[in-house]
Amino acid sequence: MITIYISNRNVIFIFLIIFLYLFNNINPYLFVYGDVQQKLNKVQNCKDSELVNEIVDNIKEYNQPTKDNEFFTFTADVLDDNNYVKESKQSNDLMNFHHIKKYDMSGKLIDSWGIKGIKKGEFLHPHGIASDSKGNIYVSDAILCNIQKFDQNGNFLLKFGKMGDGEGEFFQPEDIAIDKRDNIFVVDYVTGHVQKFDQNGTFISMWGSKGTKTGQFMKPWGIGVDSHGNVYVGDQENPVIQKFDNNGKFITKWGSYGSKPGEFVHIHDVSLDSKDNVYVTDGRDNSRVEKFDNNGKFLEMWGSKGGQNGQFIEDHGIAIDNSGDVYVVDTRNVRIQKFSNDGDFLSKWGILGCKDDQFLIPHDITIDPKGYLYISDSGNVHFRANYVCN
Repeated sequence: MITIYISNRNVIFIFLIIFLYLFNNINPYLFVYGDVQQKLNKVQNCKDSELVNEIVDNIKEYNQPTKDNEFFTFTADVLDDNNYVKESKQSNDLMNFHHIKKYDMSGKLIDSWGIKGIKKGEFLHPHGIASDSKGNIYVSDAILCNIQKFDQNGNFLLKFGKMGDGEGEFFQPEDIAIDKRDNIFVVDYVTGHVQKFDQNGTFISMWGSKGTKTGQFMKPWGIGVDSHGNVYVGDQENPVIQKFDNNGKFITKWGSYGSKPGEFVHIHDVSLDSKDNVYVTDGRDNSRVEKFDNNGKFLEMWGSKGGQNGQFIEDHGIAIDNSGDVYVVDTRNVRIQKFSNDGDFLSKWGILGCKDDQFLIPHDITIDPKGYLYISDSGNVHFRANYVCN
């Protein structure tokens, strides 16, 4: 006799998997709770990439949410070990949730767009977000493995990228940064690549590989560009900041694992102000913001773990406006916090919910030339979402 201990939270899911496996010959690996993200986690060691590529590329039909069915679903033909399966996926996003939200500097909602889907202007897992000199907005999708470009009103302009590890391809594109010439830089969490594109999505160059040596990355997540076009990349697993010129030539690096000034535990984002000071969000255990000059000299830091003003629970995106005020995405507290350039708390906004002026799991933030803020919200993985979105 075999006894299996499971939590109440997962009992329905486990029985569903057993049912599908016994009666439909569906490989449980292929039927994923929530969305495709857990499949993509399998790809992080470059395993099963062909299978995941088929799942994303061979989507044949999809259904947008309706009043009777609050879930986005899509169907794809994917071969399992027995060379057969036709499956249906579901996300736990609710009907008409918008993933991109536009605010003024006081936190007033201006606009929102981008629902769950695979069409132009839709997302499965939006993450990085950046603005160019004209106010166009670029958004990375960590599941669809592409970058989409919109005007400042949310109108779709173009997209580029697909799954792969070659030029112009991604396995898990995360953060985006744009220089003064509107060249676009994208970090890939899985491959360890930094790729450079022009404003039309044309591939220009690529550097980086897996590793801990100079010019290598283990899990690059954040990226920023200074006024001279130098590129700064933050690595989560090897917690350092590396600085490169605009073509990927290594300049310097700083940081190590720890909680002392100038050290990091879990780097998320990298952003620069008009004086080329570097700001780094260090989420999870440290839950703080660190500020450096552009050569890596430590200047100051603020924040700690918690839910009070000036505290964070997994701070992600960070952006600095022209006056030097700093905006931080406080992901697990489901809010945006605004600080002075020296880290003094100024204001906050955001609550958990599915309305346009609310968040499920906000990730990244950018500021356009007119001073409007744009926030990406993946919308499908917050642990409390099912309780608050009815």
